Amino acid sequence: AIAAARDAPPPPPQPQLPSNSELSSSELIRSERSSTGFKGVYKVSSAATPYCVQVYRKGKTVTLGHYSTAEEGARVYAATPEGIADRAARDAPPPPPQPQLPSNSELSSGELIRSERSRTGFKGVSKMGSGATPYRVLAQRGGTIVSLGYYATVEEAARVYAATPEGIADRAARDAPPP
Repeated sequence: AIAAARDAPPPPPQPQLPSNSELSSSELIRSERSSTGFKGVYKVSSAATPYCVQVYRKGKTVTLGHYSTAEEGARVYAATPEGIADRAARDAPPPPPQPQLPSNSELSSGELIRSERSRTGFKGVSKMGSGATPYRVLAQRGGTIVSLGYYATVEEAARVYAATPEGIADRAARDAPPP
């Protein structure tokens, strides 16, 4: 058994995290909300090492040490898995732009989705009382009914529904030529 362990191949090399001194100031994770200017770095005293570095792991706050400068603490934070993930998120390309839905005010009355089955005359719109905003807009998304708000007039509510992806699909189906 001992000979077999000696003959076993060595374990694969583990990826190396950058050491604190290898990180440039542009790689530090800045934070506008932190009084130190760096994420995960907190000033806790005026002693020789007043800056504390903390991360949140598995539901617990973990203190990684105390340092004499905020930048030194920021270098420690940036070398942690949390800091590496923050840098990756910060440096990731922005998501592609989403297609613009028409605004409610851009829709003409002819583009509203009428419904003979609805008491209000518009699909997705129901009257829920007589208060200041009695008209409720509902849409079905992925098997779930989603409330899109309450509105003062039936036309306003119908415009909201017509501007949703569901309303756009309904208009496209309504306006498509017959097969």
